[in-house]
Amino acid sequence: ISMAWAGSLASIRLVIQGKHLELTEALKAYVEDKVGKAVHNHAYLVMEVDVRLSVRGGESGRGQKLQKCEVVTMFTKKHGVVRAEEATDSMYSAIDRVSDVVARKLRKIKEKDGHGRRLPSHVGEILSRESSTAPPTPAVEEPDFPDEIVRTKIFDMPPLKINDAMDHMANIGHDFYAFRNAESGEVNILYKRKEGGYGIIIPRE
Repeated sequence: ISMAWAGSLASIRLVIQGKHLELTEALKAYVEDKVGKAVHNHAYLVMEVDVRLSVRGGESGRGQKLQKCEVVTMFTKKHGVVRAEEATDSMYSAIDRVSDVVARKLRKIKEKDGHGRRLPSHVGEILSRESSTAPPTPAVEEPDFPDEIVRTKIFDMPPLKINDAMDHMANIGHDFYAFRNAESGEVNILYKRKEGGYGIIIPRE
């Protein structure tokens, strides 16, 4: 369901999706209110907000019945994407929690916006130490996954500095992030190391 906010949020597209549950008017109004308050102070940056509500487990499935809310906030190319996800036994509680997480992440972006962050020294050390090697692969038993491509994602990849790529990776909550290095023009992979700090994979010339 595609909706539109009023007032200062009128320029932002709101998309609400439901899986294994009925999107009632009360639920849609609650999402519009709570998530709207979370992004209100950052309307000048946000292009789209995608809210995905789902139910899993319980009588028709395995384990505890959980109500999950996931919010993906699409920003300008400079600021990337913010993602938050929460699952509880109440959908309204999940919406409350995920809205709080989104609001905190947006505040951090606002604080950093316009204030350049120095590249941590350990990233520079990793760049020189691991320039010719791949990240260590732990010896673990491989799960039985299908040996075929089951999903394809297409997205813009504007040039980024390494410290900006680190911010983007933190915003989406992933352990790795592919980006185009603004200095070299090449696609690099930034990742979190189990030993602490970050690593980066750079293609050999």
